[in-house]
Amino acid sequence: MMIERADQLAAIAGAVAEARAGSGEFVVVRGGLGAGRSALLHAAGEEAAARGLRVVRAAATPLERGVSHGVVWLLLEPLLEAGRRGELLTAVRAEGEFPGDPADARRAHLVLHELLELFTEMVRDTGPVALLVDDLQWADAASARWLAYLAKRMSRLRVLVVATLLEGDDSADDVVVKDIARTAARTVHATPLSSAGVRAYLTARCGAEPEPEFADTCYARTGGSPMLLDALVNTMLGHGLRPVAPAAAELAALRPSPAAARLTRCLRAQPDDVRAVAKAMAALGEPTETGVLAELAGLDSPDFDAALRALRRLGLVEAPADGLLRFAGEMAGDLVADQLSAEEQDRLHLRAANVLYRNGRPVEQIGRQLLATVAEPEPWAADVLRTAASAALANSSPRTAAQYLQHALAHPGADRAELLVDLAAVERGYDLPAAHRHLHQALGLMRDPVDRAFALGLLPVVAGVRFAADVRRLRQVLAELREVPGPEAAEAALRMEARLRYHERGVPGAGDSAADRLAELGPAPAQDSSAQRELVAVLLYLMTVAGTAPRESIVDLSRQVLEREPGSPDQMYTTFPLTVLVLAAADSLDGVDSWLAAACGPAADPDLPTLVAWAGQALVASATGLLGVARDRAQAVLTSAGPSRVGITMTAMRVLAEIAMEQRDPALARLIVDNLEVDHDPWLRSLAHGTLALTEANHTAAAEYFLDCVHQLERFGNRVLLPLRGQIALLLAATDDPKRAEAVAQGEVERALSWGAPSSVGRALRIRATLLDRDEDAVPVLREAAETLARSGDRLELARTLVLLGERGTGPDARERLLEGRSLAAGCGASWLTGSAEPSESDGGLLTATEQRVVELAVSGRRNRDIAELLEVTVRAVEKHLTSSYRKLGITGRAQLAAAMRGHRAG
Repeated sequence: MMIERADQLAAIAGAVAEARAGSGEFVVVRGGLGAGRSALLHAAGEEAAARGLRVVRAAATPLERGVSHGVVWLLLEPLLEAGRRGELLTAVRAEGEFPGDPADARRAHLVLHELLELFTEMVRDTGPVALLVDDLQWADAASARWLAYLAKRMSRLRVLVVATLLEGDDSADDVVVKDIARTAARTVHATPLSSAGVRAYLTARCGAEPEPEFADTCYARTGGSPMLLDALVNTMLGHGLRPVAPAAAELAALRPSPAAARLTRCLRAQPDDVRAVAKAMAALGEPTETGVLAELAGLDSPDFDAALRALRRLGLVEAPADGLLRFAGEMAGDLVADQLSAEEQDRLHLRAANVLYRNGRPVEQIGRQLLATVAEPEPWAADVLRTAASAALANSSPRTAAQYLQHALAHPGADRAELLVDLAAVERGYDLPAAHRHLHQALGLMRDPVDRAFALGLLPVVAGVRFAADVRRLRQVLAELREVPGPEAAEAALRMEARLRYHERGVPGAGDSAADRLAELGPAPAQDSSAQRELVAVLLYLMTVAGTAPRESIVDLSRQVLEREPGSPDQMYTTFPLTVLVLAAADSLDGVDSWLAAACGPAADPDLPTLVAWAGQALVASATGLLGVARDRAQAVLTSAGPSRVGITMTAMRVLAEIAMEQRDPALARLIVDNLEVDHDPWLRSLAHGTLALTEANHTAAAEYFLDCVHQLERFGNRVLLPLRGQIALLLAATDDPKRAEAVAQGEVERALSWGAPSSVGRALRIRATLLDRDEDAVPVLREAAETLARSGDRLELARTLVLLGERGTGPDARERLLEGRSLAAGCGASWLTGSAEPSESDGGLLTATEQRVVELAVSGRRNRDIAELLEVTVRAVEKHLTSSYRKLGITGRAQLAAAMRGHRAG
């Protein structure tokens, strides 16, 4: 496939034309390994044959260089008739089929002359001839001399000679070969393809234009070498890969064996110095300064320069750019590296680490070499690896940092406890079980309680109990710290106390104890140290769930904590994310989302801090009525978090349960149930199963599950964070237990008023009004709910209340409320609350929007109980709306609804 070879083909065509006309030419095709020399030689043969020349081919090889006149025999023997082949043997004075060299120079010149005369007769007999010689540099000495003799005497012969010459090969510097190259009438250069040429080649081979990322990767892998490109594409197609972007990542693993074999043969034919430089470059595996590479190869400057020139002429190494040496294509370096034995690799990597260390290279570069060797480490290696791990962390590469630290652990003399703690600090973001294991190994080696407190403090607070700090060990370390004087121990004690109180949050009286402890911290507890703020965050959380402090004071202190603790990934391991739960319950979330956003890392491979932040963002979005955002974030957490992070998934699953209830989405509810883990709290299991029952219209089961969920929460003193009693009241009303429903709803109003969060109060009032049959009774309660929710961040709850107020109220004010509520609902993406703002007109009067919704649900086959549950009203309210609708539509019962509505729409 001749791509980007127009000039070379034109030169060859010109030489063919000259030879056919009687003016013989010698053409040399020069190029590095795999640059396409042989392809151009083949093209020359096709061109010559097409012009009527008789084509004879010969390929020289290193193994046959000792066979005198071997190439000459391969070229001339096919031109001779059977009876004249003996003349060729006579001409070279052979004793056998392949004779030895003549004894003296005079006789040697005579042999050259006799061979030329014989060849000239052949050309006269057969017509114009094209002799094609592949790899001229490996021709035997006698054949090379004859070709050089021919090159100077062929101007009047109808002969074309085309020979390829491998640039950089040591044999190409032979005096006779260089003489041929100088004498040649034309020199054609085979060069690598450009990136555009690679794209054209891929299009032709794959039958489709490659995607840019794939084409760019192929170019980077091969450096445009036709040999490497052809071998790579053959292997790629053999593996069923197509030229699309996702397949680009798989190209690095392909090792085409034909290309590897040719490269191996080529390097074996090179001098030791050339092979040493190639191996050194392959071992380093990255662009390197010439001085470092020369030292690694063990060569002085002149020898190194000579070897480098050879590699460049071979096309294996690029010209130095930015002072660094690199292979011409990543694959060339990989194939050279594959040739190294395990012993060679180990020795070269260790030597490379030493050379880089002596030359003051970056620690990451030294660390990569140390990672690749299992040889006896140097005394300085552990410190270098630890520093390299810090650099990798700074570059957001925690897994690389962990590799450095794991390797450092094998080095004698390293501080094992410190390295284990450093390793755990890296692993906790993406492999919590490993971090937990390594921290406990480190704790067994530590004696200082402050050091042990630091290690325990690395474990995340909200990720779940399985991999949290052990309560027994927390108590032990806390007791030891209280016996140690000094501010450092005091700070560590506060952090340990914060974690201990959180892990013991289910102890009866935890909320009252938290209030007492907060009072002990003085009038401004959040203005002291970061460690004390960690404790304050836990105390506020315990007081919130237990309802043992006024909302205003909790909100004020929580905001002080967040103002003094800027959001960051490290904060997600502490108790500070609990403040998000507190402020969500208090309906005071301004600025919280930006605090969480500062902790978010890449979305492609989220670490633990990112997942904690996402869970918090899902909660914030849900609490402010942005259910679409909340659902996306919560599902991302559920998808990315594993069983070691049940504490994070609990928040996400709670949010998804609320959304599934709101949207009556059984698929989402089933997703929550399917993701339950053994370590999830019992209340969450009841919530999940209750949500599924609700979305499947099993109201009795849903009410039982939700009641169990509430009892489980209140058993541990949690009275605020998950207000389910309103939903229970609606379910009781839908199951014909109105008195109990009203009692539960009224109790929820009292609880909400006691806590004081506008969203909680507004929701409780709206549910209370929903259960009231008489509009004149419900509207004042709804007005109070709307006024309260105007101060809330929950836009969806306000929208729901305004829509209900507009539907149950009368007059222009009611219509205005309805429009406002539906506008808010549209902003929240609550399509089930948005509909025609105008009432529907029929022959018997106007159907209100609620009446039309009830009628449409009845026509679809829903039972009154199902309609009541879906619209969050009582069964009696549904019956009332249907009765009014019958009257307005001029019908007497449910059976006539469908026909009446069709006529209504047609009108």
